[in-house]
Amino acid sequence: MQGGGDDGDRVRRAAESLRALHDELPALAEGLDRSIRKLVENTVEPLEQADLVKEAHGVRLTGTEMTAAREDAFASIAHVLPGYADEIEALLRPADGHGSGSAPVISIPPPPAPAVSVVTTAQDTATVQQNLPDADAHRRAINQVVARFPPKLQELARKLLFGHSAHAVQRHGHHLRREQQIARTQWQLDPAGVDGWRLNSDGSAESWRGHGDGPHGVGATSGHYASPEAVAKPLAALLGAAGRTQAELDAHLNRLTGGKTIARVFLRPSDAGISSDDVVMVRGPGTDTEDGDALWKSTRDGSMAGLGAPPAVRDYDMVTRGKRPGSLMILVRRPNQSWRLVTSYFFDDRDNLLDYVEL
Repeated sequence: MQGGGDDGDRVRRAAESLRALHDELPALAEGLDRSIRKLVENTVEPLEQADLVKEAHGVRLTGTEMTAAREDAFASIAHVLPGYADEIEALLRPADGHGSGSAPVISIPPPPAPAVSVVTTAQDTATVQQNLPDADAHRRAINQVVARFPPKLQELARKLLFGHSAHAVQRHGHHLRREQQIARTQWQLDPAGVDGWRLNSDGSAESWRGHGDGPHGVGATSGHYASPEAVAKPLAALLGAAGRTQAELDAHLNRLTGGKTIARVFLRPSDAGISSDDVVMVRGPGTDTEDGDALWKSTRDGSMAGLGAPPAVRDYDMVTRGKRPGSLMILVRRPNQSWRLVTSYFFDDRDNLLDYVEL
């Protein structure tokens, strides 16, 4: 089909409409999950008032299944819409050959199937807790990471990673296992073993910070770097830009932060050389929206209270599917003292809320 006249205009508008719909999907997802959460909360309120707390938990759990189904459906739609728009626009291009056009064959690969959902129990987590890495395992892992730095940066890397405030490797290192990240996400178990966790006789579970108030801090997503090389990449990029000595690092971070005492350094995957194979992540499905995330976490609270199963998690390729993925390093200093590393991990700043600097 040649691109001309009213037919061409109609075809062009059809393609533009498909692309516009694709761009509107995130806002539509937010609105749909907001409605799901409102429906759930309106349903559970009278149940909880009647002390039917386990039934209320079941409703919340169903709500997380609804937001997960929504995310799966929207992911499939987002996968095919651009392809259909491209094929429709192909109708407007001049035909090959001797001027006789034929409709292009639409061949769009099917969307990938969602990852398998995983649901564990508090007893599973108690078993995982018994096999967390000990101090010697953390020490060996840090030494493996340091060995992946260029020789001139190894001394500073060792100082930062072994610092008393650092838990970059302990909580996000390559020596951790997927089941430990699942336990962390679903049951708030700290894989570093710093924060406490206990399974009670009534089936509830408790999590508390080793330093500070409240439970172990984790959202609906957690993960770790998959190899010593991957752990080293972001910090090596920072030190490569700053210099090989503590004094050079201090001067560099002072410039980046304008004299502040906390530095959040964010590196896009391409800046740190991070690929999907470098990161192991698990995530609650349906948590790509504000309300879906809040519903998932409130349902986890019910699971921790012993009311029933936790919301599901799945393997998640944050490098390719995240909205704003990257490696985040957090460093701090006291006035007139040197910078210390606190942590380094991969995450998705999907709403661009954090105040950080980029190299």
